[in-house]
Amino acid sequence: MAAKTSTKHPYAAIEHRVIDSDAYAALTFSARSLLVLLARQLSKDNNGHLQATYSYLRPYGFSENTITRGIAELVSTGIIYRTRAGGYQQGPAKYAVTWLPLTKNTEGLFLAGFKSSAWRDWTMPNGKAPHPKVRTCNRKNGEWTGTTTAKFAVSPPPKSEDIELMPCRGVVSDERHSSSTKRDRRPFFTSPFAIQLAFSADRGLLRLAA
Repeated sequence: MAAKTSTKHPYAAIEHRVIDSDAYAALTFSARSLLVLLARQLSKDNNGHLQATYSYLRPYGFSENTITRGIAELVSTGIIYRTRAGGYQQGPAKYAVTWLPLTKNTEGLFLAGFKSSAWRDWTMPNGKAPHPKVRTCNRKNGEWTGTTTAKFAVSPPPKSEDIELMPCRGVVSDERHSSSTKRDRRPFFTSPFAIQLAFSADRGLLRLAA
């Protein structure tokens, strides 16, 4: 008989009630990625000693600004709590997720403001809607079906004859051909909306003539 292989490996878990909350839905994608890497550090009794240092997050593509913004989002929504502020000669800041109980090793931690499951009390400030769900493509039956327009995107102005068919007036300014084309220097079109184009001798470039 084939030997049984173990499938028990450590994993990072975020409770469904957190993911289904309005607080989580309002997070940016970078803040959600940061939360996963904080949950990756959880063990049996270390909630409150989680870290978000640049040296730890840099291999995952995080910049210092992204870390700062992500931490601010997670703290403001109540999903995590800062248990110790970091700084020069103070070591890194430490955090705890609020859906789990705190560690028993509370030495050096400031837990006066900790509230269990604080994310449940979070509401959207000023009645603003969450981040807009803007799709650039539709996906149907596993295939790309085309692009869609954002709900509030600015639509182009309606087409008109003046926009689609703008007459141009051509003027030949090459002195080498002035003698042979002098009689043809009149404008090709006389529309008041015409754009006058002057053909120069420098490599055939077009220039707009005032």
